[in-house]
Amino acid sequence: MDSHKTIAPVSIVALTGFMAAGKTTAGRALASLLRWGFVDLDCEIERRSGRAIREMFARDGEARFRQAEAEALQSVMQSADRPSVIALGGGTFVPSQNAELLRRSSARVVYLELPLEQLLQRCRAAQEHAAGNPRPLAQDEEAFCALYARRLPFYRQADLVVNAEGKTPDEIAGEIARKLRLKVQAGSW
Repeated sequence: MDSHKTIAPVSIVALTGFMAAGKTTAGRALASLLRWGFVDLDCEIERRSGRAIREMFARDGEARFRQAEAEALQSVMQSADRPSVIALGGGTFVPSQNAELLRRSSARVVYLELPLEQLLQRCRAAQEHAAGNPRPLAQDEEAFCALYARRLPFYRQADLVVNAEGKTPDEIAGEIARKLRLKVQAGSW
């Protein structure tokens, strides 16, 4: 890269929040509204590994999964060649190296906040409809609540907190766009 050229920073909005907070659906809605690219980090991890996340947890453990997650995030951030919305995994924003990478990359991190009981209900509903457990860290309610409590202080360090309770993905996307003063493309809604 020629160090004398000035390259405008790529605009990145990264959505964080606990499992079942709606990061993927709101992220897709925001990307559509802005006509930006969209990346679901969990899907990127599965694509890169060739395995489902629940399988990675079962076979390799959470530590190896977190390593794969950090590598996928770094790859996504380095290869972003257009404005993009990234739906982070529920634990992605917790490790300091991931949070620092997002900050260094001038990403705006948005925390989608929902009450714990609503998150539990959404995970229970997903388990009833899925073959196997799609959320390996949602198997035990007590552990689920403890994990939420541990992650909450990290989520609250986001650039913006959006209360997602009772809102559609489109409403959440519109609120994020307004609060971050992002240019909505004509005909997006």
